[in-house]
Amino acid sequence: MGKDKDSRRPLFRGRKGNTLKVADSHGRTSTTPLVRLEDEPTKENGSFAFGYCKSCDWTGRARRSRDKAREDARDHRAGCSGKGKVRLGATDHR
Repeated sequence: MGKDKDSRRPLFRGRKGNTLKVADSHGRTSTTPLVRLEDEPTKENGSFAFGYCKSCDWTGRARRSRDKAREDARDHRAGCSGKGKVRLGATDHR
């Protein structure tokens, strides 16, 4: 049986300003700058769209207009403390 999922995850080693240091499962460390990803802050369910926040699990009202759902999400993001879940994405630029 292969390695379990947790053993393949990167390990957080530290953060200084906007630089993040992580280690892979073999102990090799790397640093990378943190950048804000401008993702689509809406999800859809049938013919309705709603804004959401990945940081605090906020979900806005169901709307028929995607533009209004995006506006709800932008309004929320301006006042969100962002102290909830943190989700990291990684790309490999070798």
